[in-house]
Amino acid sequence: MKRFEILDHTADIGIVAWGRSLLELFVNAAEGMFSLITDAKEPREGFQTEIEVEGEDRVELLVNWLNELLYIFETEEVLLTEIQVKRIGPVSMKGRVSGGTFDRSRIELKREIKACTYYQAAVEELGPSLWRAQVYFDL
Repeated sequence: MKRFEILDHTADIGIVAWGRSLLELFVNAAEGMFSLITDAKEPREGFQTEIEVEGEDRVELLVNWLNELLYIFETEEVLLTEIQVKRIGPVSMKGRVSGGTFDRSRIELKREIKACTYYQAAVEELGPSLWRAQVYFDL
């Protein structure tokens, strides 16, 4: 099973992510988003934080989750190399991320993502062990 897929769009870029559970879906969506930013994957250490996000539904929860990860990436200047979702409910979730310094002089930045948008955003359960999400990002 693919974990995520890139979607081309005229002004933005998007992903479709899959998971066997809602937790795995949110992790795979985050990994898909960071694959758009850089190809760097080597483990980095030195940064770790807990994240709590809320939303009115699963779509808003996913968009807020991805925007929070982007905020951490930009403000802390860290490449998040380990992403975990510890708990997820209908309107809130808790996760943990870790990584290390994102050295722009050593690591190639493929593109800058400004934000995750609600354009065609979706989170759906396709079966008992199959979830799908779709989001687009403002570049």
